[in-house]
Amino acid sequence: MASFFSKPYRETDKGKGKLLYLMAFGFFIFLFLFLFKPFGLSQLEKIKQLYVTLGFGLITFVVLVVIKYLIDPLIIGKNWTIGKNILRDILIASSIGAANYFYMSVIFDIKFNLIYLLYAIWTAILVGSIPVTAGYFINYNRMYRNALKEAAIGDEIISWEEEVTITAGYSKNDFRTNPRHIIYLTSNDNYVTIVTNKDNLLKRTTIRGTLKSAEEDLRKNSRFLRCHKCYIVNLDFVEKVLGNNQNMKIRLATSGTEIPVARSKAAEVAKRFGKK
Repeated sequence: MASFFSKPYRETDKGKGKLLYLMAFGFFIFLFLFLFKPFGLSQLEKIKQLYVTLGFGLITFVVLVVIKYLIDPLIIGKNWTIGKNILRDILIASSIGAANYFYMSVIFDIKFNLIYLLYAIWTAILVGSIPVTAGYFINYNRMYRNALKEAAIGDEIISWEEEVTITAGYSKNDFRTNPRHIIYLTSNDNYVTIVTNKDNLLKRTTIRGTLKSAEEDLRKNSRFLRCHKCYIVNLDFVEKVLGNNQNMKIRLATSGTEIPVARSKAAEVAKRFGKK
């Protein structure tokens, strides 16, 4: 769970897209309040219900514009994560709830009450979680599509063989396996070690040869990446990309191994996994 909150996060909406999202958010708040009529709104006349709930939607929109266009550029940087973004969204909802409480206090001439203020903030967080969650899904789909475009790969070109024979350039070798089971390959002098995972059983097999020749044996399987002079990794086993372009590493799932990434390959790895 902690690793999920520490994952990098960036918004894809810019310009008109961001403004339209904020307008839609404000409209959702108006529509929700107008239809369900919390806070005693049902006791008002229909026309007053409309005006009051429109005011709630407008205040929501204004608060969002202030935060998104004036505050976000000051606080959001390269190290922005999902956890930080969720905390920021909670603060936004709290601000909207507080603003709407004071708006309601003015139009209904209500004296300040801390309990009612906290209730308004809590309600704003609950109501706001609906469009925020939808926004997360939309944003993640866009991030995924953009990452595929930047890496110039798509689902349709991912290919696998049912079985591959790795000789690593040495004819006496005859290592056969389903390439999907290979986690990574590493070289040491004139030997290549192949680490596999089949039925949750890790196995290391060392054969004579070169990593360059082994890479050629795997050329028809597009999910293998030569990330370092001594390593080839199966991208399906990548759990997380660590560090920056100067000191990047790939953490592999299942084995937990951290594989170094050559500086010349850092940009390609970053693009494949949407790391900025």
